[in-house]
Order: sequence, then structure tokens, then C-alpha cells
Amino acid sequence: MIIPSRPLSATRPSTNSASAPANTARITPKAFSSVSTFEAGATAKKAPTTPVPAPQVPVEDVPPKSDPRYDGLKDQALINALHDAVSKHKDLGYNGARKIIFTTLDNHDGKVKCVYTGKEVQTNKIPSSNVMNTEHTWPQSKGATGAAKADLHHLFPTDSKANSIRGNYPFGTVKNVKWQENGAKFGTDEKGRTVFEPPDEHKGNVARALFYFSTVYNKHIPADDEAVLKQWNQLDKVDAAEVSRNDAIETYQQNRNPFVDDASLADRIADF
Repeated sequence: MIIPSRPLSATRPSTNSASAPANTARITPKAFSSVSTFEAGATAKKAPTTPVPAPQVPVEDVPPKSDPRYDGLKDQALINALHDAVSKHKDLGYNGARKIIFTTLDNHDGKVKCVYTGKEVQTNKIPSSNVMNTEHTWPQSKGATGAAKADLHHLFPTDSKANSIRGNYPFGTVKNVKWQENGAKFGTDEKGRTVFEPPDEHKGNVARALFYFSTVYNKHIPADDEAVLKQWNQLDKVDAAEVSRNDAIETYQQNRNPFVDDASLADRIADF
């Protein structure tokens, strides 16, 4: 099943429904609540019958790949162009997406590592949910439903306990720590909001995954959250491993995360 691109108007559609008409006035959604918890649309081609894993590569910053289609664009015009370029993709189904994550995409030498705690599990299949889960960087309860629930660009393997602790709380910088492990933290930020903070090496990945989700599924990111994510986008720059994962996801879903290809795109959008 290919998820069709939806034309966008100059005004973002209501985030109450990802399928809302393009001319619907934008309202502030509940997605990413602070109180609880795209290279061109890929040329049509068959998804590989043999799984294609993301190869292990050294961690190093890589230069951005600029796309002339986005030259001179910013804010809503850029959002529209990015949406049109990458929103068409193959819906893998949730079980299919999880199988890919645990058997090939994030499986290196038979082991899968939690992006939050660094804990590893040895597996060649979807593990018990009591051991390791699939993290929806954009929570299901905040809009990651349907095809979005299975979109690999925002799904990552996480230790079950860390996954439960994060729940559907927004990301932020923790000041008052209630739980921490391997650089990941849970607690309250300087404004007293309950937030979850990933370790430094995953902060940029989180930011770029959420920028992608917001763009593809027409979901608003609150200003406080967006400010933190843009800081993380600069702090944790795109490395070779993230590019490799983006490449591998394209072989399955037939679309890319353009914010991984060029992280500077996020700075040209004042309001996601």
C-alpha cells in the first residue's frame, strides 16, 4: 500500500486528523502535549524481497546533501515542498516494521541496542515486549496511528523499562532528575514540565525524526518542544550511522527523511 501525498495550503491543516482537508485552519493539537504523556517521492520500485540491513559504519559527522528543489524556500513553502517530496511511502504494517527493526535494520552481529540505555539483546526475531520494545518517537497516543504507527523513520528499539518510563511525555532538558541511565533522563524541566531526555548521541536523531513526522503527517510541534529539538539538531549532528539507516529505510519504505539528508532544513522553518 502506498500512502498518497496530500496537497497542502499556505495554512497547516488541523492536527486533529492527518487526513483533514488542506484548507482547514490550523489549530494547536494535543499531539506532543506538555502535560502528559524526504528526497523526492521515491521512484516507484519493488521493495526488496531479501531484507537489506543498515551496515555498521563509523560514527562521524557527514556533510549535508542539498536538494535544489528546496532552494530559496522557507517556512510553509518549504514544508509543502518537503511533504510533497517524501510523504508517499510504502506502509509496511506495524509487525512488518518491527520485524525489520529487530532482524536487519538495527540488528548488528545478532544484537540490537536500546537507543536510550545502551542495553543490548541478542535476537534474530521480534523479542519479548518484557525485554525490548519499539519506541514511537512521536507517541501513538499523540497521532502515530495507521501508517504512521509503522513508519520506520521515527521507530527505534528501546529497553522495555525505558520505553515505559518515557511513555508519551514530550522530550525536553531534564533539570530535576527522577530517573536516569546511560545519559537518558526523566524528570521535570526548568518550567516544571514532565519531560524525557535522550542521551546526547540520540538527541539529534530524535529531533530529525520529529521534524520528519510533523512534516509528513501534518502535526504541530509546540514552541517549547521545537526550541529544544532545534538545539539538539545542532548539538548532535548527522553521522554516518544515521545516514546509513536512512538509506536502508528507503529500501523498505521508498522514502527518505530529508532532515537527515540536510539537517539545516529545520532552521529554515520557523514553526513546525
